[in-house]
Amino acid sequence: MRVSSKVECGIIALVDIAVNSRNNNIVKLNAVSKRNNISAKYLEQIVPLLKHADFLRSVKGSGGGYALARDPAQITINEIVNALDDTIFAPSVFNGQLDATATETISECLWTPVNDYLQQFSQKLTLKDLADKYIEKQTDALEPMYYI
Repeated sequence: MRVSSKVECGIIALVDIAVNSRNNNIVKLNAVSKRNNISAKYLEQIVPLLKHADFLRSVKGSGGGYALARDPAQITINEIVNALDDTIFAPSVFNGQLDATATETISECLWTPVNDYLQQFSQKLTLKDLADKYIEKQTDALEPMYYI
């Protein structure tokens, strides 16, 4: 499965904002860009899609930036992916010149079950799950290692 950079960067940005906007902090897009090595201009193209999908809210002014518009436990990965690229979970379309029986069989036995599984899995996985795992990995990386 190939995920577009727009989806990948959008998920990374949302995880970053979820982690850094805890305690009602406002997160600046430039900070997200620097922490994750994503072009600020590219993020500026993705953020309107995330705002339109009601994942982010903007705060104007000198201390402005972004925060989550909804509880991260209520935002599924499926929603995020569909907001950024609605073709990822779309049914497979085969070349019309190929044998119809073969393509229908492959679609029925392979692509439809794989797509159904990905849909179900991504509907259960939330932004909170990713943010919690990210924090756990950051914490593990900061703990000193002692060797004897």
